[in-house]
Amino acid sequence: MTRTLFTDVQVFDGTGKDPFPADVLVEGNRITAVADRIPRDLRTEARVIDGGGGTLLPGLVDAHAHLGFGSTVEHRSARRDEPEEEKALLVAHAGRVLLDHGITSAYSGGNRLPRTEIAARKAFAEGWMPGPRLKAASWEGSAGMVEPGVYDFPGIDGRASDPYSVARFVTDMAQVGVDIVKLSLSGESAVVQGTSRIVQFTAEEVAAAAKAAEQHGVWLTAHAHAAESIKMAVRYGIRAVYHCTFADEEALDLLEAARDRVFVAPTPGIIHANLHEAGSEPEPGMEVEATAEAVRAVVPELVRRGIRVVPGGDYGFAWNPVGRNLRDLELFVDWFGFTPAEALRAATRHGGQIMGMEHELGLIRPGFLADLVLVDGDPLEEIGILQDRDRLAAIMKDGKLHKARELHKIREPHKARG
Repeated sequence: MTRTLFTDVQVFDGTGKDPFPADVLVEGNRITAVADRIPRDLRTEARVIDGGGGTLLPGLVDAHAHLGFGSTVEHRSARRDEPEEEKALLVAHAGRVLLDHGITSAYSGGNRLPRTEIAARKAFAEGWMPGPRLKAASWEGSAGMVEPGVYDFPGIDGRASDPYSVARFVTDMAQVGVDIVKLSLSGESAVVQGTSRIVQFTAEEVAAAAKAAEQHGVWLTAHAHAAESIKMAVRYGIRAVYHCTFADEEALDLLEAARDRVFVAPTPGIIHANLHEAGSEPEPGMEVEATAEAVRAVVPELVRRGIRVVPGGDYGFAWNPVGRNLRDLELFVDWFGFTPAEALRAATRHGGQIMGMEHELGLIRPGFLADLVLVDGDPLEEIGILQDRDRLAAIMKDGKLHKARELHKIREPHKARG
């Protein structure tokens, strides 16, 4: 069994407590010891990584990841309509870029071609293609279950409720093999102007989706800006709520009552990009400034009420590419008033929880999976350094080193003579 020993590191264990000096031993794909000093008999057979006083973190989790949008910091695509064969390659490419930037787990926010994500999930898990642990998702179902990528957001007025079609959609996606089915319970003004506050599903339809999800063992995620869409998501047991922009007092009360089972990803990354990096001034109907103002007010209230807020900012657009994902942590601090330790806990411990792996992922603790990121420096002093991939000195997923920057600091294990 392969052993790896991290020495001279400050351990941020994911709980939010202050970092502490320790050695961390990995055997196979598990952490087996976190101690002041690892016994000599274990050290002599281990590959040793001298951390140089850097910070060792649990692997980071993106809770709203789009591997299929087509753009990364290495490759930009303004089209988003590539053929299926190319899209599959882009999903694999985005997975590798995520891992390069310390994202060792990803909870998908949706994919127009969910089978590409299912294939990537398998390849990443088996280790023959570099990428994060992945929970795969459907494409985003909107009113009437239109084809993937067609977003018209007409609302529910003037159409009959159709719970059968919604349940059929959930069943079909579950049979394809996704972990998550995503429903656009509200519109999206940044895509179709003036629709973020328009509800797209009837309560009867959401209830049917929830029943089908339970029957088939998949999770539901809600794209929900409008207050009523947030309320429906919580009332019918949807597990993850994206955006949560215009939550009113009743929505906040419902979220608080469900805080032990629900997660909220407010996606500040795409809001920041729409404001500052889209290449043009947002039009009034896109509600970008109103969205930014509302989210900045809502998220601190969510935190005050004990609701788990997780990072994941809709990265994958040409103006908000995959690889910038950890900007969310800086925005958590600057926009929402998180401390760096709180932001890191959201990306580690809470990340393990949204992945459904809270007993083995998201903490540096004996028995947990060896997903680890060694940082050259202290992100609790300067959270922004996590956005510099050169400051990520080592990245380990499932006990295997994906990256080790300074090879001279790695000592291969001493082999005893036979």
